[in-house]
Amino acid sequence: MNDIIEEKSSPSERGKRLKTLRNMCGLTIQEFAKKYEIGASTLKYWESARSEGLSPKGAKKIIGAMLQEGVYSTFMWLMYGLGIHPQILDVQKSSAQKHLKAMESTFDEEIAIADEVNLFLKHSHEAITLVVFDDAMEPIYTIGNTIGGIRLHGHDILMATGKDCIVETQNGEILCRKLARGNEPDSFHLCALSSLTTVFPPNLYDVKLKSAAPVIRIWKRIGKAGS
Repeated sequence: MNDIIEEKSSPSERGKRLKTLRNMCGLTIQEFAKKYEIGASTLKYWESARSEGLSPKGAKKIIGAMLQEGVYSTFMWLMYGLGIHPQILDVQKSSAQKHLKAMESTFDEEIAIADEVNLFLKHSHEAITLVVFDDAMEPIYTIGNTIGGIRLHGHDILMATGKDCIVETQNGEILCRKLARGNEPDSFHLCALSSLTTVFPPNLYDVKLKSAAPVIRIWKRIGKAGS
């Protein structure tokens, strides 16, 4: 692993990110530990970076628990600080197990993807990646896939119309959607590809964007999800 990953994956940085996730679901250490059968002392050690901090096995358990709470985080963000920050899932909590199963993979696979994503992000300061967390763009982009692109801003976003993009809205939401020109000036329609998507509403209209990045890279997980 290169220097950037090593710095962001230090025990103290992993602990800070873990605490951020726990605060997002509004649970104390004791409440979280009891609900998800994790020792309170273990959780304290992870957050305070004691005993080498959060382990990969622990990170997998935390991510699964967060999905149950309606908070989405990727393994790469929690362990390495790569990719987008955690988000509140725009899906029913009852769908959390579907998302968790789709994102299962081996630790070696996560390391390999994290390394490739890091190299991609170093290529350009406008590079962006996203782990797909809804089924709006299936079957091309399935839950658990990591996608990447180079961000366009301002009037340059028009060059991305008609393309599948990672879009960042003015309110900070990051999604993968097909981009179309909106009815209002400097606005865009964000369209789902799947007619069977569980996302509601499937399409968003006349949305103001901070950036749009046409998808140019896809990292597919094989692991347990593809077996």
